[in-house]
Amino acid sequence: MTPSEKKLTEQIQRLSETLDHVGAYVFTKDQQGRYTYANKMVCDLFESPLNEIIGLTDSAFFDLSTFNQLQINDRRVLDHGEHIESEENNIIIASGELRTYWSVKKPIKNDRGQIIGMCGISTDITDRLKLEEDLLTANQTKDKLFSIIAHDIKGPIGFILGLFDASLLNKNNHKPSELYSAIYNSLNNIHKLLGNLLYWARSQKGALKPKKIEFEIEPHLKDSQHAFNVEINNKNITFTVNIAPALTVNADLFMFQTIIRNLLHNAIKFTPQNGTISVTAERVDNHILISITDTGIGIATAVAETLFTPFKNQPLQNEDLITKDTGLGLILCKEFVTLHSGTIGVSSALNKGSRFWFTLPKNT
Repeated sequence: MTPSEKKLTEQIQRLSETLDHVGAYVFTKDQQGRYTYANKMVCDLFESPLNEIIGLTDSAFFDLSTFNQLQINDRRVLDHGEHIESEENNIIIASGELRTYWSVKKPIKNDRGQIIGMCGISTDITDRLKLEEDLLTANQTKDKLFSIIAHDIKGPIGFILGLFDASLLNKNNHKPSELYSAIYNSLNNIHKLLGNLLYWARSQKGALKPKKIEFEIEPHLKDSQHAFNVEINNKNITFTVNIAPALTVNADLFMFQTIIRNLLHNAIKFTPQNGTISVTAERVDNHILISITDTGIGIATAVAETLFTPFKNQPLQNEDLITKDTGLGLILCKEFVTLHSGTIGVSSALNKGSRFWFTLPKNT
């Protein structure tokens, strides 16, 4: 070690106690990239005492990919005297964890201006980046949510207003019963949207917890069917229910009914006149599998893959404003199924119908 290097090392050692409390990773390296100093945070990160770090290169502490990337930046400082400020992704061998750091690296020069090493200060920004990502997602979700509310409430309300337009009533000669049915369906769609919106918002805040009870599945599936009898009859849909005898589940009854109601709503909505819908429930391994199959318009593969992803799902088809589906109900289904440690999915093809299914752990 040259006199200049020795003097520098002594000065750094006197500062070590201060550097141990700066809230950042502070280090120095020689011309060969070997550590000549590391503060306490670096020692804790490498899970090694200072005397076992000095003299080693980054290859002893980082995976090969990280080492090669660090070498590129370090050589720019050591060989060309550059001052680097950059984001670095590091995988620590000791923990195997990927962390992101904002690093500032500068050359250390002797009295003759020759580069004899480098110093660096790195700040862990992993949590900050995650927070920024979550905030961005939350803002995007909020914007999409406002769009959903504006679209799905404006459409039915506009339709109802149109029905009360005197010229429209006279022109189309609507019968009162038809008008009442149309108004009821539009208001019911608004009510369903607002209900799903409320429960989805509560689930995002962690305010919804399953209140599990044991119950028999068949009566509740048939109750859900009866709730849609008007729509089923209007479309002349053949509706069948096939459930294993005395099949029970341990689940939150309200969430279970909400899942069934949303899946049935979509099946009926997209099944044409004289179509068919079948509901089945059976034991499969350690789970109860419930399926709702229809002969509706079907779903393209690219769309089906995003149906259960919050606000990334696409419109199911180019329906008018009254029938267009936002998929909020399906997202709520996913939330409720996940709260029960179950799974949910769909298999479908355009013009060939769809099969939506979900599983719940079998009652023991």
